[in-house]
Amino acid sequence: MSKYFITILLSLSIITDLSANDREGTICGFIQEPLLFWLWSSTAPAPDSDRVSHLQFVEPAEYMTSDGKTLRGYKYLSNDGIGHQMPAKGYVLVALGNAMLADQIIGSLREYSELHYDVYIFDYRGYGNSDGKRRINAIIEDYKEIALSLNRLYERKLLYGISLGGAVMLNVIGSGVEYDAAVIDSSPSLLSDYGCPERIDPLVNLPQDASKLLIITGQKDSVLGDRMTSKLREGAQARGAKTVHGKRFSHPFMDRDYDIHHQRMELVRNYLLAQ
Repeated sequence: MSKYFITILLSLSIITDLSANDREGTICGFIQEPLLFWLWSSTAPAPDSDRVSHLQFVEPAEYMTSDGKTLRGYKYLSNDGIGHQMPAKGYVLVALGNAMLADQIIGSLREYSELHYDVYIFDYRGYGNSDGKRRINAIIEDYKEIALSLNRLYERKLLYGISLGGAVMLNVIGSGVEYDAAVIDSSPSLLSDYGCPERIDPLVNLPQDASKLLIITGQKDSVLGDRMTSKLREGAQARGAKTVHGKRFSHPFMDRDYDIHHQRMELVRNYLLAQ
């Protein structure tokens, strides 16, 4: 969520509120929310299956939402790292940043699969290959459904939310969905400052016992600076979460070089798998 996009939100003042049952309704303003998501999605690349065609154990995945929209993405199957599929210990569900697509990110999650987890990642509705309109309420409700569905299939339940996806995952957690560990990587603390209802604020959805959370922020993050992320990090720490304010970290998947990115991904993986 860049400062330019935040300025657009602040400059538009029409605010509406709808119930979660009207999934594709706007809740952050009927002008600014569609405009914002259009701008975000326009910065994402086109879907490209060639990005994943060479990856063994990666297969297309689909999820049909309760309002009849098909979300498309990928599943990285649990394997032993030497060519054999293995029964999964659990799942890792990833919620993307606002200009990301599933085919860009799935390859970087290989190590979870080789440690015997099935990894799921979907394009948000209206993004990439997924059906529907791009709306924050819909994205949140979709991920609640997906997590509940996966919880019926797996014993271990791990969540990783990136940027906007961190806000989505905290709404999933705040709704009471069961999980074993979650990493929230560079989420804004508040969305209500920009016209959204307080009920979807990441800070509002922070659990009273946050001991199963790792909150990551970056001191070099030019997309979501400390003013936008510090309240969530500090609130989570006060409730027992582990927090890291990385000295060299930028925004997720935008770190300056591979070594920094690798350090960040190792931090995420080690936390999730140790819980």
